[in-house]
Amino acid sequence: MEITMIGAYVGMILVLAAFVFETRGLLSSRSLLYLYSMGIGETMLTIRAGVTGEWPFAILGAIWAAFAVYSVLRPIEVADESPLG
Repeated sequence: MEITMIGAYVGMILVLAAFVFETRGLLSSRSLLYLYSMGIGETMLTIRAGVTGEWPFAILGAIWAAFAVYSVLRPIEVADESPLG
């Protein structure tokens, strides 16, 4: 098995675990654990997608990873009220 495939499986597990824990209310999507899991996981998936030439998935993964890293570096201020209601 190629190293990028192993990385893709690890990345997939990180992304899915973060998503499952967040949707079950066990982890906040603003927590560092969630953001690191998404950032690292999506980066690993993006590398595999780039190696295999799956460019739409590579671009999506790269953008997702970039937002996760950006959110770690520049956290949003928590307002008293949600802007969505």
